[in-house]
Amino acid sequence: MSFRAAILHRIADWVPSDEARSKVYRASGLTMGKDVFIGEGCLFDKLVPGNVVIGDRVAIGARSVITAHQTTVTARDLSVLYPDKEFTTTIEHDCWLMPGVTITPGVTVGHHSVIATGVVVHKDVPPYSVVVGPGFRIAKTLSPEDLHA
Repeated sequence: MSFRAAILHRIADWVPSDEARSKVYRASGLTMGKDVFIGEGCLFDKLVPGNVVIGDRVAIGARSVITAHQTTVTARDLSVLYPDKEFTTTIEHDCWLMPGVTITPGVTVGHHSVIATGVVVHKDVPPYSVVVGPGFRIAKTLSPEDLHA
């Protein structure tokens, strides 16, 4: 675990300014674009923070979880089936993750997508998708014209 990332993530939880919170997460090693909003109480991968890639103009709701690795910490017998691995988890530009979203390791959320509250994203999301849950269902596909109405 990156000690620096762990400390900075704890500090970010206490930062009252949305803009400053994003700066603290960026300093922890997250790869982050411009104008990113991160809500309170989010959990980002501390082991490999640089493997979390967030594009420009992304909004991440409070208490969301974004991971980029798998590790079986205590059940070592399971490590035969689930060896330690690192992935790149990507949220492309202009996405909105509502509160309580979980993004699993190695997933890409395509640009201009919306992920509804509480969804567990366990597979790639095509651009312009609206994803609802439980069960991960693409409820709607947006068009570029929808965004300029």
